[in-house]
Amino acid sequence: MADYEELSQSDNEEINESIAKVYITYKRRWFYLFVIWINFSPIANLGVEYYKVSYDAINWLSLMYMIVTIPFTLPSTWLIDKLGVRAGMYIGVWMNAIGSIIRCFSVLTVISAQGRFVILMIGQFVCALAQTFILFIPTKFSFIWFSEKQRSLANSIAIGSILIGSILSPIIVPDMSKIPLLLYLSVIPALLAGILCLGIRSSEPPTPSCKAVVHTQQPFILSLKRLYRSKSYVVVFISCGIALGCFNTLSTLVEQMMCPFGYDNVTVGICLGCFIGAGSLGSLIAGYVADKTGKLEEISKILYTASSVAYIVLVLFIISRLWRYFIYFAFAFVGFVSIPLSPISMDLSLECVYPIPEATAIGINVMSSQIIGILMVVIFPKLGRQLSQYEMLTETCSKDMKDKIAILNYSIPLYTMAFIMVAVTLFYFACFKCKYKRRRQH
Repeated sequence: MADYEELSQSDNEEINESIAKVYITYKRRWFYLFVIWINFSPIANLGVEYYKVSYDAINWLSLMYMIVTIPFTLPSTWLIDKLGVRAGMYIGVWMNAIGSIIRCFSVLTVISAQGRFVILMIGQFVCALAQTFILFIPTKFSFIWFSEKQRSLANSIAIGSILIGSILSPIIVPDMSKIPLLLYLSVIPALLAGILCLGIRSSEPPTPSCKAVVHTQQPFILSLKRLYRSKSYVVVFISCGIALGCFNTLSTLVEQMMCPFGYDNVTVGICLGCFIGAGSLGSLIAGYVADKTGKLEEISKILYTASSVAYIVLVLFIISRLWRYFIYFAFAFVGFVSIPLSPISMDLSLECVYPIPEATAIGINVMSSQIIGILMVVIFPKLGRQLSQYEMLTETCSKDMKDKIAILNYSIPLYTMAFIMVAVTLFYFACFKCKYKRRRQH
């Protein structure tokens, strides 16, 4: 406790300190940002029919990323904070490349369907382990290398790369025959990122990008204690975790949620493209506005409110079986206002708990979203009901896959998701207040 009090006193002294010094940034930060941006790994519903498995088994491909994140978050964040961004990028980038190559062996026809799926899961595990490093680097990198006027935008660009694979997957894989192509193509950016990563010479610029960067070293265990003593951080931890959990659930179960209402794979693929594409655009706009105005808290509250409305609109449109162009709009609306919550919340987390190391604060935040996402993906199918005779005539789930999958009506899970977003928005408005500790240090 004495250490904690001493640390708090030291923090106040640092924040009140005023040293006239000019801080500069370096052009190579944009190259490093590109290396982070290009290092994505597509995740798709890689074919119930192709691998001769159930939808539950396919869902585990996405769940693998969430599950692996939980036990490996603390070790990976400790390594990133201890060894630096450069070492974390090397580990994450090359593990992702290795995992992508392993997944390609799952399409060899000389291996049984069951054996190929096992190989796919092994490759997916390696890629998931790599993501525990890749996920936590963008915010730390943008803090170290970019000035406070570009930080939110850089963070949004880097985090947005994680979503690219979700856009490409449904475009590349309109049917199961294109699954090998998806896996082969996913190796290209993974290897390219590995090669480009060799050009990263250091974890930090020769001189700090701003005054706040100078004082960010903290004991790891003490950092964890301070995180959970910060009320504002705990609110972000809960709210952002639930919001991102809804995003993970929607992107994982979207096909199973929509096909009982008669929407085919092409429509679902376009919906995902609208969802992620609009979300990437929204992230860039939110990051730019945040850098220009500095009003992270206000922007986050606007995004939470809009996300609640967007989820309600989406659910009502799907269940009402509206024309597909209305569905495209609804998915774009949800993506545009909900996906930017991730980078904005990450920046808010650091403002609340500065000078705690970035990777540690972000890692705990992401871990909460993975836990909630897992619970939703596992529980939501249990809430579905059997289709009526009329619904059986209009569903598109069992096309070319008779007796292979259990088809459920996801009305209750969809309503539940919308209710959860409304509840978390009210909670966030009632409880969150940011003191902007990091900004005061500038």
